[in-house]
Amino acid sequence: MNRNLKSMRVLVVGTGAIGKRHASNLAHLGHQPTALSMRADGVAGLKQHLTSNSYDAAVVGTATNLRLPVIELLASHKLPCYIEKPVAFRTNELTQIIETLGPLADRSFAGFMMRYHPAVQYLANVKDCYRFDFTIGHDVTQWRENWTFAGSYAADPNGGGVLLDLCHELDMAHTIVGALDIHSVSAVNHTDYPTIDFSTAIGASTQSAHGQIAMDYLSQISTRQTTLWGRSHNHYFDFAKDSYTRANADSSETLDLSIDRQKMFQNAMSDFLTVVAGEKPNNPLAPILSNEMASCHAICKAYENRTFVATLKGKI
Repeated sequence: MNRNLKSMRVLVVGTGAIGKRHASNLAHLGHQPTALSMRADGVAGLKQHLTSNSYDAAVVGTATNLRLPVIELLASHKLPCYIEKPVAFRTNELTQIIETLGPLADRSFAGFMMRYHPAVQYLANVKDCYRFDFTIGHDVTQWRENWTFAGSYAADPNGGGVLLDLCHELDMAHTIVGALDIHSVSAVNHTDYPTIDFSTAIGASTQSAHGQIAMDYLSQISTRQTTLWGRSHNHYFDFAKDSYTRANADSSETLDLSIDRQKMFQNAMSDFLTVVAGEKPNNPLAPILSNEMASCHAICKAYENRTFVATLKGKI
């Protein structure tokens, strides 16, 4: 965390759960957040607000399908952007966003905050992986009190679904094992939501390894596991249980790689503002947007190539 930064004025666009978290973290870090609701103010309200207020940077925490016009306005005011994941889910829109930002992309972030987990940083230095598995799953109906799937962004046919919602695992795979070549994307939908993926399995490879990235909205037991098989050691990392093991035929070692989730968000935001200030980030895996086109493209490619192979029935 860079404590030498001046206090910055940061516009947080989006006042849902993630926007509120970012605004709170910015205040905790000693910066000056201002939150603006796209639902209440819209693009016209954002345009008017930017005309009469000045900022050092912006956070984009809107629904993914609303981001392009927001980013166009922010870029016109020369504001570097922290863009929540996924940056986009269509390749053409991702290209438009990058072209709109231009040189600002060198001082903007994609919201891949799992790169600030010590376990991800550790695995990024494992070099002998030949097979991998990244899995995440939880019961979407248990997210929040008085929350319904039908009324949420997750059910939006234009950008909803579990692949985009839990795309951190795709970025983790890209960060840890290298640039991904995606071969297959099989998904399960629902009779009431034919274009929404509730469970998705992605087959992928790199030049030296192959494996799967899977995510679902259905698991009754919250699951987040990463396994790397290597010629010298295997790594069994259970993020949900905060358990990290390195093992081979002769020994097994438990690694201390714990971190508070809130701390990851704060470290990512601190690094973003460090880059905004023209300094180098503390984390060598910092998701500077101009460096992360391969990861962002992998997410778009996976979404665009989903094949629905099974259908759920019953109440969601």
